[in-house]
Amino acid sequence: MKENGSTQEKALKVKRLVSYLLPAIIFSVALWTLDKQMEQLGLSYILKSIASVPLSQIGIAILLTFLSYAALTGYDYLASRHINRTLPYKQVARISFISTSISYTAGFNFLTGGSLRYRLYSGYGLSLAQIWEIIVFCISTFWIGFFFITGLLFTFYPLKLSEYAPEFPVPLNLAGILLLLLLAAYFYLSFKKHELELKGYKIRIPEPKIALMQLGLSSGDYLLPGSIIYLLLPANPQITLLHVLVFFALAQLIGLISTVPGGLVVFETIMLFLLDPYFGTVDIIGALVVFRLIYYFVPFLLGFLTLIFHEFESKKEFLKKAGKVTYSSLLEITPQVFSILIFLGGISLLFSGALPSDPRSLDKIVYFVPLPLIEASRMFGSIIGVLLLLLANGLWKRIDGAYVLSLIVLFLGGIFALLKDFDVHEAAVLLTMFILLLPSRKHFYRKSSLLHQSFSRENIIAIILVLVSFVWLGFFSYRNVEYSNELWWQFGVNSQASSFLRALVGVFFILLVLGTTKMLSPFSKDIHLPGNEELELAKEIVRGSQETWGNLAFTGDKYLLFDDRKKAFLMYGISGKSWIAMGDPVGERDQIKELIWDFYEMSKLHQGRAVFYEVSEKYIPVYLDLGLTLVKIGEEAKVPLESFTLEGSAGKDFRYTVRNVEKKGYRFEIIPSEEVPALIPELKKVSDAWLEIKTGKEMRFSVGFFGEKYLSNFPLALVRNDEEIVAFANIWAGGNKEELSVDLMRYGSTAPDRTMEYLFIKLMLWGKENGYGRFSLGMAPLSGLEKRQFAPLWHKVGSLIFANGDYIYNYKGLRDFKEKFNPVWSPKYIALPTGFKKSLALKDIATLISGVKDPFKDFF
Repeated sequence: MKENGSTQEKALKVKRLVSYLLPAIIFSVALWTLDKQMEQLGLSYILKSIASVPLSQIGIAILLTFLSYAALTGYDYLASRHINRTLPYKQVARISFISTSISYTAGFNFLTGGSLRYRLYSGYGLSLAQIWEIIVFCISTFWIGFFFITGLLFTFYPLKLSEYAPEFPVPLNLAGILLLLLLAAYFYLSFKKHELELKGYKIRIPEPKIALMQLGLSSGDYLLPGSIIYLLLPANPQITLLHVLVFFALAQLIGLISTVPGGLVVFETIMLFLLDPYFGTVDIIGALVVFRLIYYFVPFLLGFLTLIFHEFESKKEFLKKAGKVTYSSLLEITPQVFSILIFLGGISLLFSGALPSDPRSLDKIVYFVPLPLIEASRMFGSIIGVLLLLLANGLWKRIDGAYVLSLIVLFLGGIFALLKDFDVHEAAVLLTMFILLLPSRKHFYRKSSLLHQSFSRENIIAIILVLVSFVWLGFFSYRNVEYSNELWWQFGVNSQASSFLRALVGVFFILLVLGTTKMLSPFSKDIHLPGNEELELAKEIVRGSQETWGNLAFTGDKYLLFDDRKKAFLMYGISGKSWIAMGDPVGERDQIKELIWDFYEMSKLHQGRAVFYEVSEKYIPVYLDLGLTLVKIGEEAKVPLESFTLEGSAGKDFRYTVRNVEKKGYRFEIIPSEEVPALIPELKKVSDAWLEIKTGKEMRFSVGFFGEKYLSNFPLALVRNDEEIVAFANIWAGGNKEELSVDLMRYGSTAPDRTMEYLFIKLMLWGKENGYGRFSLGMAPLSGLEKRQFAPLWHKVGSLIFANGDYIYNYKGLRDFKEKFNPVWSPKYIALPTGFKKSLALKDIATLISGVKDPFKDFF
């Protein structure tokens, strides 16, 4: 089994490495190919080509871009009609524009757009199934237009691929016919069948009217961006719009397959390769750069700003009530804002080091700065650039060390920008970031090692692509320089190619040192079920805790994560790819923030997603800092024991219960933990009888389960007569007698009515006599959820189940039973990822608690 597990782990690591490197390798190959095609060009020629594009053509390109994105909003509007949830066009258009503009630039991919659609549509009350159907509809609409236009072009206007790739085995017109046949099959299903069953799943096919509208919208959307490229190219009688559309189809398809964000460079390389026989390289590059800016970059910025506006608008009522919360809310995202700025600052420094300096600036600087300092500034400027790329990740995660180092690096970067070529603008930007970051110390509270932080897949790919671009830009800028061994040792104000080579070595030396240090440091904390030593340590921490839920650690089925000082711990389980923490961490409050972050980091290092189950309000800001969303799942009831009494009218029902049970010959007892093992056989009979009455199976993770080792840790509360035990519960006691609670509660078939109520009453009275402050009755699931008109969808569904779900579980009855004790209610939440991952996390929680094997764990 161990060998099999080791093989799976190695396979996972290889898969992870490939997922990191494949986009970078494709990007590098495309960049190398592009470089070969631009071999005779200089950077100044490209800039002149971009500047030479007439303003009239740019204006028309902007208009066509507007029409293209307007057509894209029709995808979502048709989708809402398809699922019979027609929303106002204004709302749909906003959601569509935000999703498509961001997802197109993030990578021609629909995953980003899918998660954004989920977030935005869920705010309008749509269910996960409905949102998923909208996403599938939009994806299929895109491919309908692609299949139709490219199918026609490939069939009736095929490109002779043999002119470009003689070994290409399939004629393009055969591919076109295949695409048209697939489209015909889709319309056949639309006219003949409105539902298709595939492996047990039913897929609704749009009715013919909607299918035809899909075809019209997506065809127009496909034709518009291709027309923009044709418009931006110089006039050439040998090439028509149809030529360009065929080239556009091939380049877009290869860009999609590459998985490189936005198809960047890959798309441009293919287009340059196909258009090269008709235009000069510099003209093609200029047109493609302008197209990239107009069709992708500008909509991305507008979409991002629209998303921010939407988020603030959706919380407008809250902000009005909270007064100055707008300012506070902006402060809360300070780390993320500075992380993005620092990353962009790193790109600026690297690219600045790869590009030639202005000769006029060099002529001035040589009179004030010694040559060795100029040379050192050029090298250290690039090194600081790569450090900023790495520090951006630490700032995002609020690490104090990243904050301090960022200040130092920004300040030095500004100084080096002035010393290397008197670049006032770059120095001003870096020093301005330094000044803005300086007063933000309180937002970076994590005392964590920078070397142990995890990097997401997207972050690693972004860093690699920047570095590859830096290397290419440097060699492209100095391509006319003859490279030789002597070049490494040439020093001078105008020896910029030599300075670039030395900076390049410095950058990769720093990366090598940091990478080696990280690889030699522990990958993550060891993952294993706790042994006796760790359980004893956890017991000491629990004894000092004022709350009782930490006793759940002694079931032995959860992993334990301790802070570095061993003053706090967090218990968790793993289900699928979800790392699920049970409750808030236990222990000293000063250590808990960092412990939550440690758990989040560890889950990321193992390619998992962090989830926090049944957490309180105490650490909500930390969970929000992690980018998690909070879902209320119920309320916990805690009875103040000082006011609990059997006297008066309030205790009338309690007095009746006590008299009724004791009149039948039963009594209440407290058994110390040392005597529990001797009673295990008798307790097991009660437990087995209870399981037979109830579910027939032990629940796990969130509650204790019957076992001698677990029960022997605690005293027991019993209800018995002279012949047998009829009910029991293990007692959890908090530190300093602040709280008392029970976990495993069982009663047998011979127990009298109101046995468990009797046990609770007597245990509360016992706790009051022994000086305990409160008694926790545990959580009432789905209790306290809002059911108002504008409440979240989950609250509405949960409230409905709570009120009418007796046939599923007696939620309302459980709440009413606990309410009899006049408790103080406090909310409980799940903190979990946003988007589609939220559903996967909820599935994993259900699997972990039920103990059922998840057949899909390897897929999600």
